[in-house]
Amino acid sequence: MAERIEDQVRAKAVLSVGRGCFFGALAIWCVMIGLIAEPLQSLKSGAILTMLLACVLLLKAGRVTHLSYKRTEVWLLLDRRIDLPPVVAQQIITRILRDVYLRATLYATIAAIGFWFMALLFWLFGAGNGGFGGNGGAAVPSLAARAVDSLIGWWAGP
Repeated sequence: MAERIEDQVRAKAVLSVGRGCFFGALAIWCVMIGLIAEPLQSLKSGAILTMLLACVLLLKAGRVTHLSYKRTEVWLLLDRRIDLPPVVAQQIITRILRDVYLRATLYATIAAIGFWFMALLFWLFGAGNGGFGGNGGAAVPSLAARAVDSLIGWWAGP
């Protein structure tokens, strides 16, 4: 049985938006790995950048209904042909793209909240006061700093 046009458009929209979100997440991950020596700063940076990604996705969701469907990546992925009148194609493609952008915005927002929550835990347990070295020169490192040291030690090996 032939696939419905809405299912084809949704699959291409998920591919298009997912690809963009992947590259955004890769950039955020690179920043966070670059700040791994300061776990609190790494988590806060990840939270801020993920919130920025969610804002961009939200703006794209609001703007997509004002664009021509022929200027979207979904149209290119559909090989520039669809068996519908242009008005109906415009409605279907932009509505589905908007839904996919909003769903990606929700996921990015949840990820940002998760980063903020982990940053809060690191801050509460004192990991932000000196990175892996402990509490900024204090004799006893914090619980979170010891946990991060153990994790890095486990990952890096002997």
